[in-house]
Amino acid sequence: MKPINLIQTKDYIARVIRLEILSGRIKAGEELTQEDLAETMGVSRMPVREALQTLAQEGFLVRLPNRHMQVMALNQEEIAGIFSLVASMETEILKQILRAAKDLTPLREKINKGIEFHFALANLLGNAYIKQIHGKLIEGYVAYAIESMNDKSLAIKVLQELLAAAQNNNEEQISKAFHAYYEIYAKVFTVGGRV
Repeated sequence: MKPINLIQTKDYIARVIRLEILSGRIKAGEELTQEDLAETMGVSRMPVREALQTLAQEGFLVRLPNRHMQVMALNQEEIAGIFSLVASMETEILKQILRAAKDLTPLREKINKGIEFHFALANLLGNAYIKQIHGKLIEGYVAYAIESMNDKSLAIKVLQELLAAAQNNNEEQISKAFHAYYEIYAKVFTVGGRV
């Protein structure tokens, strides 16, 4: 028997709303109310309120004086900044992994697995605090871009170059490869018409 993955209602609601925002089905500037969302989703207001609070903490929503929430609008520069920050963080994570002389096999095994590669990177480091911060950073815009891009061949090629640079312990090339990798995905929002 497979284990049952339990998810709290508020987390499910937050995930649904986050995807609606990222996909553009809920537009930047749109006001969201607990009552309307609860009715639309067929749930009580409490988990909706908690989900909206989570999304506000993540930067997807801003609280208005009337207690409604408004979808944040990010410009191209802000989105590029998010992806650049993640690239810098993952560069540092990989450098720490290399300093600890850890085997990179778990990363090689996940190179074609999209977002799983990034979770494997944080897991390989073994630092629970960094893993949690990293997870929050890649949740949302980064995960959506990685999961929604159909042709990942260029991104996979860059990851292969990244692992070759890691094998040679070339920190400059590692940084360049991570930034090139995330520039590919940032285009999902900046070129793909999301912004």
